[in-house]
Amino acid sequence: MCIVPARSKGKVTGVSQSRTEGVDSEDPLDELFRVHYRNLVALARLMVGSLGRAEELVQDSFVGMMRRVAATGLPDNPGGYLRTSVVNGCRAEFRRRDMQRRLDPVIGRDGVAPAAPEPSDLVDAVMALPLRQRQAVALRYFADLSEAQVASALGVRPGTVKTLLHRGVAKLRQGMAND
Repeated sequence: MCIVPARSKGKVTGVSQSRTEGVDSEDPLDELFRVHYRNLVALARLMVGSLGRAEELVQDSFVGMMRRVAATGLPDNPGGYLRTSVVNGCRAEFRRRDMQRRLDPVIGRDGVAPAAPEPSDLVDAVMALPLRQRQAVALRYFADLSEAQVASALGVRPGTVKTLLHRGVAKLRQGMAND
């Protein structure tokens, strides 16, 4: 059962607090955008390596959220819905890049023009991690998700997340120590 939120004096009512995650504006989508946009862009940037593409993926997630709200109402956990949508968008981006790289090896390793260099050594080190380790590290330490939430977002078991995190952090320590 999906409950469409009722509005009263600028507050979303008829919906539990967990469904709105602090959303208290006249339009819950506007407030969700203000609260989550920057963090979602940063998360996507860590995963795809391009700020412009990260912004596009996050904007696509918000468009999907708007469609969902119009059709069925606000999801139970809108922040989690958006985060999952962004992670899924990043995965689709990697599939597109992989296919393009296979079909046209002349374009380059990633199938896209290289992004401008990032000034942060840590971001460079994270970007050098293998894809699954990078996703796990970004979700766990940047998005501050629990291991169970990371496992759910990546569609793997919690034990796999622990292994990915252990190996990813070890590579980051090694890479940062060498610099």
